[in-house]
Amino acid sequence: MDKMIQNKKQNMKIYSLYRAISKDLIFYYAIEFLFLTQVKHISSSDVVLGGAMYAVFMIIFQIPASIVVDKIGTRKCTIIANIFNSIFVLLIMFCDNLGTLIFAQFISSLCFSLKDISDSALIQYSIPNSKKQGEIFSRLEGKGAKDYYLINAITYVGAGFLYVINPYIPIIGSFCFTILAIFLSLGFSEVEEKTTKEEPPKKYMKELWEGVKFISNSQRLRSLFLYSGIAWGIFCLIGSYRASLMVDIGTPEQVITIIAAITSVSASIGSKKQIQFHNHFRNKSLSTILWITTISIFIIGVAGVVNSSHQITLTILVLRLYFDLFCKRNQWGAFYKISRKFCRR
Repeated sequence: MDKMIQNKKQNMKIYSLYRAISKDLIFYYAIEFLFLTQVKHISSSDVVLGGAMYAVFMIIFQIPASIVVDKIGTRKCTIIANIFNSIFVLLIMFCDNLGTLIFAQFISSLCFSLKDISDSALIQYSIPNSKKQGEIFSRLEGKGAKDYYLINAITYVGAGFLYVINPYIPIIGSFCFTILAIFLSLGFSEVEEKTTKEEPPKKYMKELWEGVKFISNSQRLRSLFLYSGIAWGIFCLIGSYRASLMVDIGTPEQVITIIAAITSVSASIGSKKQIQFHNHFRNKSLSTILWITTISIFIIGVAGVVNSSHQITLTILVLRLYFDLFCKRNQWGAFYKISRKFCRR
């Protein structure tokens, strides 16, 4: 028992640092579109298609990922997921056609399907059962997210200047961060206690099927999950279109990455304010988010069509990006709150 307590303390000690390094790819997203189109000569439409395939793979893998984490264990899945992340960066580094890009997105979807479940489950099993369990989890996750956004903003700025020197340098930097995430994940210990005998596959699948039927029989939950899939896919696609538009209007690489760094702050604000946002709008949170996103997309589309000056178009694009990231972060907080309320019913 003392060993188990020690393992849990060790997990809690390194979790925030681990999340700051591995929450998402560092360096990569700032120059993703530029690298794939300018260096690898993949068309803009193929880059967008690759992003769409990633969204499709993520939706497909949600239930299988839950089964894998449950069977293999949270620590092993966390390590495997980070290995997949390193493989993804290597595939991007040597990518030269759409087929390789789609395969890389397939590997990335495997990574984050597992990570999204195993990372949070691992730390939740490590926190002692108490009234402050949720508060401790929020504090550890919040510190990791805050440090991630700080690192992300700094590396975004550096990525643009390094890209001008050699476009492969930011990709190598991203790969190094994924390797560091693997080593940090190896420091975790498996602390999930098996109190009961392992269930037979048939019983497990029966319970899983009952859960699926519960969701399908609830109109509100069906609508909620349909909304989540559509909205998340939209946010994935407009990320590629946003980068494409900045390239089309002649924005220098350094400026593109600096803009990404500045607007990364909005994601941090969105993460911190998601509870207040939901408490203010209540059940209208999700519709409010989509209204803001729709209006901002429409405005930037009009600015592009009327051929306004570069400065005006870029300013509108930056403001739209700010609201986009703010809404994207608030969406998941609202989705989590509303889905929990519906499930309790």
